[in-house]
Amino acid sequence: MPGETVETELDKTGVGEQAGQGTGAASGAGFGVERAELAWVLQHPELSRSANLVRFLSFICAKYFEGESREIREYSIAVEALGRKPASFDSNVDPIVRVTARALRKKLGEIYAADGSGRPLRIALPLGHYVPQFLPSGQELAEQAAEVVEVAEPTAAAADRGWLGQVRWQWVVAGVAVPLVFVAGYLAGRTRERPVTMVTHALEWGAPVWSDEFDGPPRQTPDATRWTYDLGNQQGWGNQEQEVYCAPQTGGAPGCDVSRPNAFLDGSGHLVIRAERGPDGVWRSARLTTRGLKNFQYGRIEARMKLPVGAGLWPSFWMLGSDFGTSGWPAAGSVTLAENVDYTARTNGLGPGMIRSVVHGPHYYGGNGLWRDYKLPNGARVDDGGFHTYGIIWSPGMVQFYVDDPANVFFTQDASDLPEGGEWVFDHPFYLMLNLAVGGDWPGSPGAATPNPADMLVDYVRVFPIPPVAAPSIEWQPVPVKAGSSVASIVTLHAQGFSGRVHLTCQMEPATASCGLATSVVNFSDTLSQEDTLTIGTDSYGDHGRLVAPPGRYKVTITATTISGDHSQLTVPFEVNAGE
Repeated sequence: MPGETVETELDKTGVGEQAGQGTGAASGAGFGVERAELAWVLQHPELSRSANLVRFLSFICAKYFEGESREIREYSIAVEALGRKPASFDSNVDPIVRVTARALRKKLGEIYAADGSGRPLRIALPLGHYVPQFLPSGQELAEQAAEVVEVAEPTAAAADRGWLGQVRWQWVVAGVAVPLVFVAGYLAGRTRERPVTMVTHALEWGAPVWSDEFDGPPRQTPDATRWTYDLGNQQGWGNQEQEVYCAPQTGGAPGCDVSRPNAFLDGSGHLVIRAERGPDGVWRSARLTTRGLKNFQYGRIEARMKLPVGAGLWPSFWMLGSDFGTSGWPAAGSVTLAENVDYTARTNGLGPGMIRSVVHGPHYYGGNGLWRDYKLPNGARVDDGGFHTYGIIWSPGMVQFYVDDPANVFFTQDASDLPEGGEWVFDHPFYLMLNLAVGGDWPGSPGAATPNPADMLVDYVRVFPIPPVAAPSIEWQPVPVKAGSSVASIVTLHAQGFSGRVHLTCQMEPATASCGLATSVVNFSDTLSQEDTLTIGTDSYGDHGRLVAPPGRYKVTITATTISGDHSQLTVPFEVNAGE
């Protein structure tokens, strides 16, 4: 798995066994299909990068397979899976289990909505308890709604009063004074998991600051003030590609024919990037770039395209860091807004109904890039006559990917999910790329049925400025912290308008203590109030063993940054007291 290698409870129960070893439940025997599905999920890059999610899911599934579902409790998860101390863990003060469960539910939903959508089995974590369920494809989590009603609906006020009474009693016994704002935040966090109806409020975008509409007569070459070309084969461009790239005005490479350009306008408002196999058996195509002509940093960037489908074809709309010439790749970073390859016998192809979006940087590049697939709804295809729009909303510290509508964000990437040693390299200028590759490690070789010629049609490329978006206000109250322990509490944010996604970070001073947020991105597309969970840690491990932050005065700074770069900050001092 990329990132941290985590030893889990499943290492003891043989999760790596292949499916089909029986379905008996005695002493963990059987569950072959379920174990295989769990192994697939644990190795998925969307989940494997989070050690806490891996430990949580491994632990609850191991107990389930062993017939010990009654042992799957908040305390046992906190102590045995998440490393909390048995003597000091208090779920009323430290909601780490609820926070991790919430993140796991979200991550499982994302995985099965994307490349796990066709799997015959899926893992679900119902609301109300932590016992996993393995559901056949298409079966809904029917009892989930009932559990939520049972917990939250009957005399909700009385239920909350009962919970508060229990907490107050524990405060008196233990002598712990937790601020009421934390209690209110926790109660709100409990009810947030009820199913809600989402309403999208789109931002108002202005006119593009740069675009090419590709208007012009048939066979006209693309605007030379906007586009230049990569040429030749360049040793397969690092992917074992087979095509030779040509320039429409000059040819630019052996065998290229300016009378048969591989990039031209069709006279109907489209750019045509054509891959064609010549009489010599060589495929020739085109790769357009704004390098040396125009760089971009932040904004909404999109292209409306119709992509060709066929064995060996690899159309792509992407960006490359402008310092590529000096820093190289992946240090310069690259962002693939949309790419597609057909099904192949030996690779994980996408087929005509799906695209992939990827970010590449140091320690996450090539086959280990951070990616998400998007399946076009209602049987749509990348090569259908309606075209589709593929874009990003690119802002400081965050890239959001969408299809057909900027409100339809399906993938958000920031620095929080980078693997160990990874660097965020997307806060500097990039240039645009459009190309149609043929062959390579991923798509495989073209075949007799591959269209020849194959045309990638681009209706337009547009770059929009991001409108001003005011940053939300931030509220947080300090909680008691003992040296050598970790404590989680609620951060509340209030937006002035429906501002879309906001990026969150925290910083601790002095750095002998640490801070972390349950999620680094909150979404104000359909609400003006959001919550996050801030965890303060006062112990760590270094080359010389465990390090405990000394008692004293500390401060934490929470920063919220909107897509326009506007930000708000809250700095709060707090005390770390001597541990037991």
